[in-house]
Amino acid sequence: MSALNLPTALEKHFGEIVHENYADNVQIAIAALLQLHEKYGWKEQLRQDVRAVREEVRRRGGLKAKVIDDAIHKYRHGLG
Repeated sequence: MSALNLPTALEKHFGEIVHENYADNVQIAIAALLQLHEKYGWKEQLRQDVRAVREEVRRRGGLKAKVIDDAIHKYRHGLG
C-alpha cells in the first residue's frame, strides 16, 4: 500500500476523525470513505457536468423557453 503525504492540518484532522469514529483503525476509516465515494461520488460528477453545461449555454447566449419545451416534447415522443 502506498503512503499518503497529506498537509499537516489535513493529516491532523484525519487522525482525529479516525480516533474518534473508527477506534484508531485507519483501514476501517478508508473502507468507509470508499463506500461513501461509491454511493455518492457520481452525484458530485453529475453536479459538475450540469454546472459545465449551464456555463456553456450561458456562453452561447442562453436558451429560450420554447427551445426547452420543444426539446422535451421531442424526447418524450421519441422524435429526437
